[in-house]
Amino acid sequence: MTTTRTLRIFLACTLLAALLTLPGLASPARAQEADTPAPPQPLAGATSFVENCAPCHGPTGQGDGPSASGLGVSPARLGDAQFAAGRSLAEWFDIARNGNMQRMMPPWKDRLTDQEIWDTVAYAWTLHTSPDEIALGQRVYEAECASCHGPDGRGAASAGAVPDLADFAATSRVTQATWAQAVAAGKGEMPGFADKLSAQEQAAALEYTRGLSFGGPLFRGPLAKGTGVITGTVTNATTGEPLPNQGVELGIFDTTALLDRRSAVSDADGVYRFTELDTDPGLVYIVRTDYPAGVSYNTDFVSFAAGEMALELSLTVYDTTAEAQGLRTDRIHYIVEFENGQALVAELLLFSLDGDRTYIGDGGAVLRFSLPAGAQNVEIDGDDGSGRFEMTADGFIDKLPLRPGANTRQALFRYSLPYTAGRLDLVHTLAYPAANVNALISDVGQQVSSPQLADQGIRPTENGNYYNLLGQNLAAGQQVLIRLTNLPTAGGASAAGTAGGLNPWLLAALVGLAAGGAVALILLPILRSRSLAAGAAPVAAAATREDLIDALARLDLAHEAGELDEAAYRDQRLRLKAQLSDLLHREGTA
Repeated sequence: MTTTRTLRIFLACTLLAALLTLPGLASPARAQEADTPAPPQPLAGATSFVENCAPCHGPTGQGDGPSASGLGVSPARLGDAQFAAGRSLAEWFDIARNGNMQRMMPPWKDRLTDQEIWDTVAYAWTLHTSPDEIALGQRVYEAECASCHGPDGRGAASAGAVPDLADFAATSRVTQATWAQAVAAGKGEMPGFADKLSAQEQAAALEYTRGLSFGGPLFRGPLAKGTGVITGTVTNATTGEPLPNQGVELGIFDTTALLDRRSAVSDADGVYRFTELDTDPGLVYIVRTDYPAGVSYNTDFVSFAAGEMALELSLTVYDTTAEAQGLRTDRIHYIVEFENGQALVAELLLFSLDGDRTYIGDGGAVLRFSLPAGAQNVEIDGDDGSGRFEMTADGFIDKLPLRPGANTRQALFRYSLPYTAGRLDLVHTLAYPAANVNALISDVGQQVSSPQLADQGIRPTENGNYYNLLGQNLAAGQQVLIRLTNLPTAGGASAAGTAGGLNPWLLAALVGLAAGGAVALILLPILRSRSLAAGAAPVAAAATREDLIDALARLDLAHEAGELDEAAYRDQRLRLKAQLSDLLHREGTA
């Protein structure tokens, strides 16, 4: 069984970064040096593309990935038909395998097998075409080409010597543009088709022809009726007993999309069973259920490994409670920056629940969040307008039930607080007990104090300093005051000491210290598209200081270039800052 992996976004975003940006970037002679390849399977390369390429090239190959600008070069638009037509697949492979450091492309021959690179390149190639175009191309090919080239491209016996269009070693060295010229004008004994077929029909026929030399389909068709089985037991962890007659749902995904849902009911022993499943390792499965209605639980995402026919996925549910006993915040992070006479504040909270029951709240509110008086421009991470969050007189509530366990919910929200006369009191009343309260506050020459949080000193980063405050084991209902005085006036220095906002390299140095989180956070949009049940994505473990600086440098540059929208950018860097404060505290006490 293969569980869904955290995508290696920043490490691998240069797999096809800057790939083929210039015609002739790889010489044909060098491209032919690789051993004769096995025909690639585009679908097998889909996951690799999402993991290694989409952060720069975008999910559809339009060069609009969130990390694109961090490369210093414009990523190739792999999904552009004109771009794809001018380069052979052997050239694509050569650059991915051997690298081109002048274009910031590292060699991948020591990290991926040749076959993995070929599969990834083949999937990238499919991004400029579509199932409809391939279907049109098949009709044209069968009507105009198959009589000589054969239905499989290997040549008809009566046609004499014709190129073997199914020989990938040969076709991989030929560009689509070269084929297009021959089809339009004719070559040797092959007639031209410019007067017989439209440009659209010619192009479609060549797209279909290219697929004849691949080792598998270009696009996923309807799910196959397979031999795979997923089974498991639904267990009520509150009673310790299996749950009979419980409806469960199986979600089936490919790399980015939900393909199908199937339903089953657990038997008298609480066992459910899904059969006739496609065991393609490129498919991802998850099982979910509601118990009771409106309270969702799900398994991990899993895939069938090669040759694997059966998976067992246990599904754990809980009875519910309206009592908040055992609810606590393990960590609260405040991140404060300044710009144009206002404080820009983000809060990240990690919740845990002791016991063996899911907390459904008191009268509809599961978690309550207070906002300081005067808070403006409130943005709540995950608020999609579904009604999960609701504003109140002094903050907002979250209605999503909280299951028991450690760090089972993560909440992130942002707001601004105007200040006058260079002074701001940031006041919070803790709704729940807090094991750790940590604050990072940009140093813009102000004075910082708090009766409840201990001064950990000023933490230097590569390009700026941050105040760090820490409190531990604070009680519910306790007030936390952070007093800021001698703040810059509107139009004065910003947190980065420059007009108009934060210096991206300052944030790279600061936030980058938690780049393990950056990897997971860039992934969030992909994982959310797979999710069948609401819940927080885990924050990844911190990496080294150097790793994180590099990752966040790319993040900030992507935002500056407009490749990453404001909400996603702020979410990612603020979560990382929260992790940074933990790291700084550990370093300070080591």
